[in-house]
Amino acid sequence: MSILTLSKNWKCREDEIVRLARSRQETRAAVLNYVWKKKGSFRTDIAENVGLTEASVSRIVSELRSEGVLSEKRQPAEYPGGPSAILTLSKNRYLGALEVSSNRVHAGIATLAGDRVFSERFDLKDGASAEAVSQVIGTAVAALADCAERSRLQLDLVGVSVPGYDPRREANPIVMLDPSETLERLNASFPDVPVEIANSIVARAINQRLALGTASLSDDYLYVFVGHGVAAALVSEFWGNGEVTTCEIGHMVMDPKGPQCRCSHFGCLEAYLSTSAIAPRLKIDEVELLALGDAWPQRVPISEKTGADLNARLSRLGMAIGNALNLVRTRRVFLGGWPANLGEAGRASILAGIDSCLLGGAGSVVLNFVQSELGREPAAALSLATFGYLKRGAQPAQEEESVPAQAGTEA
Repeated sequence: MSILTLSKNWKCREDEIVRLARSRQETRAAVLNYVWKKKGSFRTDIAENVGLTEASVSRIVSELRSEGVLSEKRQPAEYPGGPSAILTLSKNRYLGALEVSSNRVHAGIATLAGDRVFSERFDLKDGASAEAVSQVIGTAVAALADCAERSRLQLDLVGVSVPGYDPRREANPIVMLDPSETLERLNASFPDVPVEIANSIVARAINQRLALGTASLSDDYLYVFVGHGVAAALVSEFWGNGEVTTCEIGHMVMDPKGPQCRCSHFGCLEAYLSTSAIAPRLKIDEVELLALGDAWPQRVPISEKTGADLNARLSRLGMAIGNALNLVRTRRVFLGGWPANLGEAGRASILAGIDSCLLGGAGSVVLNFVQSELGREPAAALSLATFGYLKRGAQPAQEEESVPAQAGTEA
């Protein structure tokens, strides 16, 4: 167990800090988050892994069951005398989602337990004008509202994922979407329902975190995705909260004299690795390449010359990852997208790039290839919605707490 030194006279374990500092909302969120990632859990397991007493877990579970957020059912015990009542997220709570990409918008509704109720795709022309994007978003919101009304579903939260989204920027360099207009439309269709808007890489990272299960709870990690664009996010697992911070790795300039990126700069990593940059090298139309998904390296013939070019580009990806790792303490990397399907040759190129830039070299780096959820949209936005709802402790917006409980108390 690691030790944190807070002063010369006070040392305590990380889980004790968690227990002392949590508010009621954070405690509920921790329990729900663990059940979500485990896809069902026993009370004793929650107490052991979330840093709570069994009495506290029982009290919180009782609250959440009475509110219809958690369900509990009996199943055969795994061993004599073992627990048999397993807790799962409710199938009677509903979340909405809008997942925006550069060429389509997906709308969806799912239960808190993850069962898909509704999903529809709306095509969007790549590089569409603000007016065209607004029209498609309006159609998607209307479809979402129509489904909820027809099925008499009360949504607890709507998650919206948008590539290039940054609340600090007035204009989106990737999709000309107006976040305030989208928020107004959702508020009009779903009064008093909270809306969580985030960059697409945040939604992808949260969705990948769910796929990793509790294996990701041990340490922070950098999640990188390479597809139509290139993006990364740092996932913090201190307290097991899964906080996600975007990292604009795709717009890290690798060569100021390189090809122009869609952000208007020159030599960005994305200008070397996005599908629009790769498609001409493969002598294939980008639309066709996107239709093949992340598995295109296994379906498109790659000549020796093209393979060498791809490896050189992946080396640049490794350099960007190495530079990003220089800024954080983690050395764990999860990489999704098409590079995950290039096998050991691709891995070697990426690690070589990391080794050339990371202080201390790539020897300490754990590089994991993971499969993405392409083709299952709006899975990422639904994960964002679930995460946002659970992070609130599954409480209505007006009941959310902003001030932590005093130290020394366990909410």
